[in-house]
Amino acid sequence: MFIKRLVKFFSWLITFGYLTPGFSQQQQRVLDNFENLVVDSVSHQIYYEQRLYRNPAIGLLELKQTLNSPRSVEFVPFFQGIPVAGYRLDSTFQTTLLTPKQRQAIYRTVPYGPRQYKIDFRLHPEITTLFGNKTDPFQTKTNVLLQTQLYLTRGLVLNFGVLFPIVNNYDNQPMNIRPAPIFLNQFLALDRRNYLSVSVGSFYNNQYGANLQYRFADLTKSWSFGVESSLTGQYYFPAKGIYYEPLRKIMVMADIAYRVMSKDLTLKLSGGQFLYQDQGFRFDVIRQFYSVEVGLYATKTSLGSTAGFNFAIPIPPGKIAQSQRARLRTSEEFRWEYTYNGEANIGTRYRVGYQLDALLRQYHTSYLSHQIQSR
Repeated sequence: MFIKRLVKFFSWLITFGYLTPGFSQQQQRVLDNFENLVVDSVSHQIYYEQRLYRNPAIGLLELKQTLNSPRSVEFVPFFQGIPVAGYRLDSTFQTTLLTPKQRQAIYRTVPYGPRQYKIDFRLHPEITTLFGNKTDPFQTKTNVLLQTQLYLTRGLVLNFGVLFPIVNNYDNQPMNIRPAPIFLNQFLALDRRNYLSVSVGSFYNNQYGANLQYRFADLTKSWSFGVESSLTGQYYFPAKGIYYEPLRKIMVMADIAYRVMSKDLTLKLSGGQFLYQDQGFRFDVIRQFYSVEVGLYATKTSLGSTAGFNFAIPIPPGKIAQSQRARLRTSEEFRWEYTYNGEANIGTRYRVGYQLDALLRQYHTSYLSHQIQSR
């Protein structure tokens, strides 16, 4: 009922019927899934950005089949207006890491502008659960967020939206409609292997402040490492107004990861100071499948030890309605984590829009090549 009302509310924003010359209606429907699409016939490269699919391989294959491109063409996907890498779908899948000079040349070919992107409304569920309480065995807080993004400059995006509470027997948070996390995020590709993500604003898990993530990641190799640091405080929306605490929570984490490329399996060891000032280590085993990621983890800190699992999945149905300028859809990813010792705040972290290492895993050559070569 909730989704139907939203569809009806936004239907007036969606205008259909635009057809690019040279393409059939069926081809145009596929091309409408992409933004900032430029075909460079001189350099034999296709530049594009897609926010609809969690798995970049789906968009890459869709684009190749729709444009009927030859094997020699190189596909260059963007993230927030920043080119990630180049991919050739030859008999042997090839990945090209981009230098700063190559990125500057791409920027001259593909001028940046907010009008290159749709007004994109995303429905995103937020679920917090706790099992095992004797008086209330299943506690949950479930919300639905209606989110959008405003593209400001290359790599810089403002995320904002509205949160609609559905049910809450988890804590004493009132069932009031309130702002969803509002934050600025700057994504940077410093060179071929070094990436940076900086976020400022209000985040998930009722934290606000500043977050910085750095990662060294060669998208063709197994080893990667990264650092994350943040300064945050807690915020809370009561029935009226807003409550917030001073910025005094310091989180500093470092990790090293090894990828077993034949299995799309990542082993990751991280350590440092977590959100509630406990120091310790966490070990993750992460397996990527077609559009799903599943992980197991164990944590040991000064507050105690715990273990659990997590997963990331796409949210059906995906696209609900869209045109050249606007789109209503479900979020491309729902990420959830369970820990058996949830009341002790052991090794706790908070979420920003994306985790840098999780984002880059999606563009690794082994992950993409295994899917494309199996088609």
